[in-house]
This record gives sequence, C-alpha cells and structure tokens, in this order.
Amino acid sequence: MKPSLPALRAFEAAARHGRFRAAAEELHVTPTAISHHIRGLEDQLGVQLFLRSGRDVVLSEDGKRLAEATARAFGILDEAVRTVQRQSRKVVRLVAGPIFTARWLMPRISDFWQTHPQTELEVLPSFRPGAGDRENIDIVIRWGRMSEITTHATKLLELSPVAIASQKFLSDHGPINRPEDLLSLPLLHQRNHWGWLDWFAAMDVSVSGPLRGSIFEDANVLLRGASEGQGAVIGWLPLIDQDLAEGRVVRLFDETIAATHSYFVEVRGSSPARREVQQLVGWLTS
Repeated sequence: MKPSLPALRAFEAAARHGRFRAAAEELHVTPTAISHHIRGLEDQLGVQLFLRSGRDVVLSEDGKRLAEATARAFGILDEAVRTVQRQSRKVVRLVAGPIFTARWLMPRISDFWQTHPQTELEVLPSFRPGAGDRENIDIVIRWGRMSEITTHATKLLELSPVAIASQKFLSDHGPINRPEDLLSLPLLHQRNHWGWLDWFAAMDVSVSGPLRGSIFEDANVLLRGASEGQGAVIGWLPLIDQDLAEGRVVRLFDETIAATHSYFVEVRGSSPARREVQQLVGWLTS
C-alpha cells in the first residue's frame, strides 16, 4: 500500500520546519497528529525518517532523500493549484521594469480596471524583464534598442534620449553651453555607459576616454539622484514628462534625437489563447 497524501504532507512540513509543532501549526492539526502520521509512514516504509532529540527532530539519511522528493512533488502540486486558481480568477501576470510600472502603467491602471473589471492584473517587478525563466508569466514588457525588437514582439512606446539635470546641478556646475562641457562633469549612468555614449555620438561629440560616474540599475533611483543635484543623466521622453513639468529636472539642451529605444510587449507560452491576455495586450497598445 502506498503512503497516504496526508502522511506525506505531514512529513514534508515537519522536514521543512524541523519541528512537529511548527508543521502542525501550518497544517492546522495537532502535533500528536503529525507524530502519528510520521510514525505510520516510518512503519510503512520500514525506515527511520527522523532522529529525535528532545523537542527537535533531525532528518536521517533516508529522511533527507524523501524530503527532497516530497518538496519537489508538493512544489509542483502547489504551483499547479495556483495556476488553476489564477486562470479561474481571470488573472493576467505581467512583468515589467520599475520605471515603466511607476511612470507609464500606474497613471493609467484605473482605466484598465474600468474597461476590464473582471480581469485581475498582477504586476511583477523586474530590473531585467524576460531575462530569466519565471513560471506563469503571461506578458513581458521589455526595454531595449528598437533594432533588437524580435518579430514576435509588439512595439509599445518609443523613447527619445535627452540630457537632464536639476537647477541645483546647473548652479553648482554651470554654465553648460555645449554638449562636450558634460565630459568633465558628474554623470550618472543606467546599467552601463551606453546611454551617454549614444547621446554624445548623436550630438557629434567625440569621447576619447572612458566615462566616469556611478552606475545604477533602477532608473527611478537615477532620476532621484538627478533631481537632488548628484549628476546629469540621460532621461527618456515621454517617461520624464512629469519630472520636467514639475521642475524636478530640466533639459540641458533643446536636442532632438530620433527614438533609439522602445518598450515592447511579448506574450509568453500558451497565453495568447487566453481572452484576458488578448484584452490586456490590446489595451496596452491602444
């Protein structure tokens, strides 16, 4: 006879917590029930799963092997249950970067709720959306060069680079009359130096040596530093429209550079067949 599911669940919880009482609290049963399940499992398998020392329990070698297997099995089962629940609730899971979420998605989210009140949207933050394999993601909103957009992705928003800083920065380091003046001033970078290098190239400025300045992953942190006068940064229109309108930063030049980067939408796996996913993609790109 195979071990019962409740017995294996009791063992998995006890192995994970290292104490029967903690496992009992998680499963809403008594510690005695956990102990009975595990003793029955040991009798059925003919091995000792735990080495008992007072109130604490330590896995035996056989217990460790079984614990690894039950952890994987119940992990798969729990994920499957969450998937079924998510689909029954018409949940769409979207992964996007923090600045897109804060500057573009959040100001518009109430419109989505009003348009599609039956769909629940889960937004998962990621500095590099789509870079890793994450379970049950329906939509990825990625930021990158327009030349790198794949054929199965849909362009969402074009971005144009401009040099920005705060009035405090201008007072401390100005006047800044020419783009090449920035080469000797504090610069802040997002992810790498390519944002500034592309901007200098577009402004016909030769960069002979390596650029200096701190590198940050989060563009929101970068904009905070710029607004506090810590350095000049490359901002992306239209994401910084509100920062400019409210005077937190100002444009250093009246440059017009063609859009080089964009946000684009990718739909994952079998998600395109789901009506809710199609609705969200249509809303995003409308």
